[in-house]
Amino acid sequence: MKIEYFKNDKCNVCKAMLPKIQTIAKNFDIDIEVIDIIENPSYPAQKLVFTVPTVIILDEEFEIKRFARNFSISEVINTIERYLEISKK
Repeated sequence: MKIEYFKNDKCNVCKAMLPKIQTIAKNFDIDIEVIDIIENPSYPAQKLVFTVPTVIILDEEFEIKRFARNFSISEVINTIERYLEISKK
């Protein structure tokens, strides 16, 4: 499982959310990749990321869930917990 976090350094919401997403990744032992859309514009374009912050949760390169712009930390946690529970069965 992996988290891709798309951000822009001028986005204050991105700055506030990043430590929270990093904590989630650490707590669930999930790899996280932080992508700045200004420094690396081609990758977000390939992933169809049009706004920041965007969080994409992947499992073996398959997208499980995407959160963009307006989302809560609890939504991210619930999605990860639910997927981990389902994948155990």
